[in-house]
Amino acid sequence: MEAIPSSFRDQSGYVFFSDGLFYRTVNNSYINDYDRLMQSGLYERLQKKELLISHMISNLKPDLKAAFILLPEQLPQISYAWEWSFSMLKDAALCTLNNALEALEYGMILKDANTFNIQFLNGKPILIDTLSFEIHHEKESWIAYRQFCEQFVAPLVLMKYCNASLNKLLLAYPDGIPLDICKSMLPFKARWNVHVYLHIFLQSKLSSGKNAKTGSSKQEFSKQKLLTLLNGLKSFITSLHIPADKTTWDNYYEETILSKEYLDEKKMLVTSFLKEISFHSLLDLGSNDGEFSLMYQQTEKQILSLDEDRNCIERLYLHCKKNEIENITPLICDLTSPSPDIGWNNEERPAMYKRIQTDVTLALALIHHLAIAKNIPLAKIVSFLAGFSQYLIIEFVGKEDPKVKQLLANRKDIFDRYTLPHFKECLLPYYDIVKETKISVSDRTLFLLKRKG
Repeated sequence: MEAIPSSFRDQSGYVFFSDGLFYRTVNNSYINDYDRLMQSGLYERLQKKELLISHMISNLKPDLKAAFILLPEQLPQISYAWEWSFSMLKDAALCTLNNALEALEYGMILKDANTFNIQFLNGKPILIDTLSFEIHHEKESWIAYRQFCEQFVAPLVLMKYCNASLNKLLLAYPDGIPLDICKSMLPFKARWNVHVYLHIFLQSKLSSGKNAKTGSSKQEFSKQKLLTLLNGLKSFITSLHIPADKTTWDNYYEETILSKEYLDEKKMLVTSFLKEISFHSLLDLGSNDGEFSLMYQQTEKQILSLDEDRNCIERLYLHCKKNEIENITPLICDLTSPSPDIGWNNEERPAMYKRIQTDVTLALALIHHLAIAKNIPLAKIVSFLAGFSQYLIIEFVGKEDPKVKQLLANRKDIFDRYTLPHFKECLLPYYDIVKETKISVSDRTLFLLKRKG
């Protein structure tokens, strides 16, 4: 029952992994708070609103520090805020605030407000740390306020006022973007927004240098003030939007796809290939707007859609949200520069690729971008893909394809080994070729592969 690397800091209990399942201990020191959560009606309220992950009491025997062990609902995928689009981070912030507001009505308060406590389940953000609630004492302020500002408000306002990719700063500052750094990056006009001024500029000033309070006395903070703070933050976060901009792969299927006939034929082939195998989970690499991920919407299949283009992931997330599609999780990922291991001893937050295990991987219209645009040898691409799934459906795009010619238009062709025969040679150490079909309207070939061993 050793705590997983991301859970060793919490004195209320820890998460551990056993026999393929994640569990959470409830330490003796947290019993009073846990009893209030469960007996006050707060847990049922949060369950009804789908704000807190569900759990049951496990029959596993706890260690001496723990009173008992919880078996929470299991998550299909762990993701981090630097992999989310703007609306995903915004909805995660609102989920945190809604948990805090509900808790206050039941005499409790949310003691933590970090992005790691939020995950996406069934298409929605949900709080996964059952032990984040503690009994609220009258006239105490929200202890997690500054953390919320650094973890949620700072990246959101930077995404709004500066660039929609700046949530990636959370990779450099996983405990939250320091408010003085956020302040220094914001344009002058941002201070005219009263909420930005209060939660970024003023908070940065109050907590820095000689302005920081060092005495032991605490300013009284009534429940009404606390409600005003939380509701004000909720109203502000709800109002946030980012300006429209153009990214590399916007409107891919409208502007850059070869033809409708090509797309229809490829969909038919992918569908027929997938009928050949049994799978529950699917990884769609370079998913764009999710054209192929959406083929399995509203099914029991768990779909993970990765693309480096934030606008594509934003649109896919909003589409799934609007249409209540629960089985697709879109995430931002540059395959050539994925999220690395970070945190204490480089173990606390594992790299993205270590968090992914699916039954089948789709790599469609992708290989030429990796091999030619990024200079990655075919052998390395194949060995990389072999780490994800037992099955791989991959599209090889030949040099006569107009998209490859476009990639080579302004550079020297040094890719003598970028050929279909050499690609098949690279497959042999890792895969058996189950099916190989040329797409009739293009210089592209689709493979269904099964990993050896």
